Amino acid sequence: MDIYKIDETKDIEMIVNSFVSEPATEKEWLYFSDAKKRLDFYDTEKQMVTSVVMLANTPIYRNDDGYEFMLVFTPEAIEKMAYDYFSKNGFNKISINHDGSVIEGSAILLESYFVDDNKKAPEKFGTLPKGTWIVSYKVVDKKIWDMIKNKKLRGFSIEVLADLKKLKLKYKNKKDMEKEKNKKQNFEDAVTDQGVNVTFDSFEVGQIIYTVAEDGTKVTLEQGTYLINYEGSVYEVVVDENGTMTAINQVSENKAENDFASEFKKLQERLEAIEKKLENFTSHKATAQARKQQPLTTDSSSQERVHFSNIKVKF
Repeated sequence: MDIYKIDETKDIEMIVNSFVSEPATEKEWLYFSDAKKRLDFYDTEKQMVTSVVMLANTPIYRNDDGYEFMLVFTPEAIEKMAYDYFSKNGFNKISINHDGSVIEGSAILLESYFVDDNKKAPEKFGTLPKGTWIVSYKVVDKKIWDMIKNKKLRGFSIEVLADLKKLKLKYKNKKDMEKEKNKKQNFEDAVTDQGVNVTFDSFEVGQIIYTVAEDGTKVTLEQGTYLINYEGSVYEVVVDENGTMTAINQVSENKAENDFASEFKKLQERLEAIEKKLENFTSHKATAQARKQQPLTTDSSSQERVHFSNIKVKF
């Protein structure tokens, strides 16, 4: 499935933040509970909601007239989009389920920030990539709040005008991996059993793991279980829906010159099972649940560069 990113070097116009029943980020609202002094799902005293406007460096499933692809917003694109919206006094403007209208005063913006080392996402969202945009609203319109309480509205969804840029992931096939080992060279990055280069701030549970495009754009690794070669050893790594490593188990020392080939031979059955599973993911149309589990692949033989201009992107 092709992967694109919002081109942060071009103009990005945010039209409206919409309250919707099915947010593309799959992050539903949290409700503030004043009595319990924490975030809760059911309290209605404050009529306040908090959620993700856009996840940074995270592939979002798109289907435009039958063309399925994944779309990524970099932190730079998210900031540019937010600044455009606020520069047009969009603080208290929303829409409902992208119905084409913009209403003002029904929800009041209380908080807006980008996730970084000092400002974390609410705990119930888990670890989210740096640059993710989070906002809180106080909902003053009773009808809208009733829709939220009844789960008819569950999160945020944006409308933007932007240029798209096709991404090509860094990829090494198994022959290239063998050649590098035969030259007694370590990999510059860690690499999955599918040959996809990955990177992280540190190789430990709780850290987000990314694939890397040729232009340097980071993309969170899809949910699943991977075999990863890192610093001469092979690990089985479990990744959750946020791209966070939740388990890391070493399966070989793999330090001698020929260990890489021998260890992968011993693990052939496991590799074949994983590859078959990944192939199954790409052989049928994704369901709402499976969309997050599609492997990030790209046609490495294609030199085509697709550029869409001024297309209205709706989430």
